Amino acid sequence: MLNVFILEDDPVQLQQMKNDVDKIGADLGIEIESKTFSTINDLKNALPQPSRSNVFILDLDINNNNYLKKQIEFGSTPPPQNLAL
Repeated sequence: MLNVFILEDDPVQLQQMKNDVDKIGADLGIEIESKTFSTINDLKNALPQPSRSNVFILDLDINNNNYLKKQIEFGSTPPPQNLAL
């Protein structure tokens, strides 16, 4: 099973991403539990224990606050240890 965490502030895009992720999982025969978030704080409060089965889809510009984008660009937040690039 994959746990997919989706962060997107546009409700239409958020629902479309969830639908796409769920459909891809069904097409591939992979059990997916997708969780959606519209704010960074909501996502932070729901962060799971690190696991190879966690997948994150993040909008880097949330509510005109590009906090995540800046964190990645400036490297002030290290990537999770299980992140494969």
